[in-house]
Amino acid sequence: MKYQGNKNRIVGDILPIILQNKKEGQWYVEPFCGSCSVIQRVSGNRIASDKNKYLIAMWKSLTEGKQMPMEISKEFYCDVRDCFHGKNNKYTDDIIGWVGYMGSFNGRFFDGGYSGHNVIGKNGKSRNYIAENIANTMKQVEDLKGVVWQSGDYFSINIPDNSIIYCDPPYRNTKEYQFSRGFDFESFYSWCHEMADNGHTILISEYDMPDSFECIWSKKLTNAMNPTITKNAVEKLFIPKSSKDTILQKEPEIDFKENELTSYFNDMMNRMDNLNKENTEDEF
Repeated sequence: MKYQGNKNRIVGDILPIILQNKKEGQWYVEPFCGSCSVIQRVSGNRIASDKNKYLIAMWKSLTEGKQMPMEISKEFYCDVRDCFHGKNNKYTDDIIGWVGYMGSFNGRFFDGGYSGHNVIGKNGKSRNYIAENIANTMKQVEDLKGVVWQSGDYFSINIPDNSIIYCDPPYRNTKEYQFSRGFDFESFYSWCHEMADNGHTILISEYDMPDSFECIWSKKLTNAMNPTITKNAVEKLFIPKSSKDTILQKEPEIDFKENELTSYFNDMMNRMDNLNKENTEDEF
């Protein structure tokens, strides 16, 4: 599914890290599920949430088997967009979500313009952008069946004890979109530490985070959502420093107290002296 910040290109890198200590029956939770490109590859107990209620309604209906319109004309697109803006009340939340994501250019929910079914490019060839997006989205549906869907801010969702939480929040100092405007980053950082202190395993995708977080993985990528503008960015995966030892597998360290080590060393030296004396006496 076309979506701003889609993790398709890095999911193969980050998912083994996210799930490396996952236990049987443990819940996996995404408070910013978006395109669901990560959670669709996770098995077992799963919770997906997002602030965009139209997105969640769309995914929920798809996984329950509801048939969505495969043709989205420009007139239909504009009418549903008017409904989203409160100019009519003709459509349900799931239809608004479907048309907003399937019919908008580059998956920019009613923000990128109508993408179209029969678009002639500069090379003279026709592209059916909507059909392509629908086909890619429908491929995800089977893998998302069984997900528990929630909608709301990250701090308001119900998270079971000792869950694995993967966060893909709005990135700081990047372009804001409809559902990311005014995001309180400082409150989010505090919440992440609170989740770690409460026994959850929490990991966060971002470009940069404060010093109280540690980067445990990074990869340079080219961002090309805009077909005329590309830029390099380094995707990173962070954890709160307080939870570092529970996420990164380490060999256990032997902790000797100084007085215990000194006593042990002196005892060994005394034994060696006694053994040397015995050997000397035997020679005579």
